[in-house]
Amino acid sequence: MKTRKIVVEAICFVLLMNWFYEGIYKVAYWGSFSFYMRHAPLLKPVWQILAYGIPVGEIGLALMFLFSKLRIKALYISMGASLMLILWVTGAYLFAHRVFLPYNAPWSSPTWAQKMLFSIGLCWVSFAAAMLLNKKLSFKKFSTNSLRNKPANAQ
Repeated sequence: MKTRKIVVEAICFVLLMNWFYEGIYKVAYWGSFSFYMRHAPLLKPVWQILAYGIPVGEIGLALMFLFSKLRIKALYISMGASLMLILWVTGAYLFAHRVFLPYNAPWSSPTWAQKMLFSIGLCWVSFAAAMLLNKKLSFKKFSTNSLRNKPANAQ
C-alpha cells in the first residue's frame, strides 16, 4: 500500500511541475503566446478566450494537484487536456493543412509529433495514477495464487 502511495505522489508531483511550468511560461511570454494563438489554425473565433484561459487553467490544474481531495479530478482533467491538444493538432493538420511549430516545449526545436508523443505520455501517466488512486482496484484478484486455492472442478 505504501508503494502505491509513493508512486501516485511522484506522478502527481511530475504532473504538477509540468502544468505549472507550462502555465507560468505562457504568462511570462504572454505577448508571444497571444500572437501564436491569434494565428493558430481553427482557433480564430475563440483565440482571445483561449489566450487567457489556457495559462490560467494550467496553473489552476497544477494547484489542484496540491490538494489530495482534488487529485483524482486533476488527473482526469490532465488526461482531457492532453487529449484535447492531440485532437487539435490532428484536426489542424487534416482540415487546415497547416500546422506551424509548437509554441512551447521543454526541449529546443520541437516537432508536433514529439509534442503529441509527450502529451500521450502525460495521458498514460495520469491514467496510471488515477487507477492507483482507485480504492476499489485490487491487484490481488489478478494474482495466480487465487487460482491455487480453488478446486479444479469449481464452477
